[in-house]
Amino acid sequence: MDRILRHDRDDEPVERFAPTTGLVVGWTGILVAVVVIGWVLLRAHSAAGLRVALAAAFAAVLVWVTQMRPRVTAYRRHLLMRGSLRDVAVPYLAVEQVTMGQTLNVWAGGRRYVCVGIGKSLGYDVRQRMRAHNTGGVLGTNRVIDPSGFGEFAPRAPDISYQSFVLNRIDDLVKAARSGRRADQPPSPEETAVRPSYAVPEVVGLVVTGAALLLSLLL
Repeated sequence: MDRILRHDRDDEPVERFAPTTGLVVGWTGILVAVVVIGWVLLRAHSAAGLRVALAAAFAAVLVWVTQMRPRVTAYRRHLLMRGSLRDVAVPYLAVEQVTMGQTLNVWAGGRRYVCVGIGKSLGYDVRQRMRAHNTGGVLGTNRVIDPSGFGEFAPRAPDISYQSFVLNRIDDLVKAARSGRRADQPPSPEETAVRPSYAVPEVVGLVVTGAALLLSLLL
């Protein structure tokens, strides 16, 4: 029973990182697709209207998987990095390095895992450099530190960016996972195994809407 309870707690998220890219494009694209499908249902009851509706449905699924699905969630023992159609669960004990560029990059086991949902845009880099120049120094990274490593972290100073907060939070979770372990006791292969998985609903949605659109064009 104790093992079951511990496993349940490990499956609970401790931090859901908000995407920094794709939301505006994503919601706009989905809204346009919904309007087009609604217009077809109300006005265009024809073969051409059906093709337009299927094209809008396929585009909506495509926008979802490329712009809105990629994001990162921190659990107690691993970091879940969701991609467009493929996810990876990276244990903190396997993390070697975490960097932030145009995307969030996590190195584990000699490989790089990327999440395009969090990153620095070109406009963000320009704004940060201007702020650093105006303040005459490097932007700070003040944060609240919870000794347990699993509390709620939040930027407390106005000069910390959300991207820096994400890096700091992941770094704290990695350190917390490694604390208390002896240097002569390396983690087991099971504790450092990166577990990939596929976004089955999104794959099915793309296949179904794409196949239906292609079939409507051929008939």
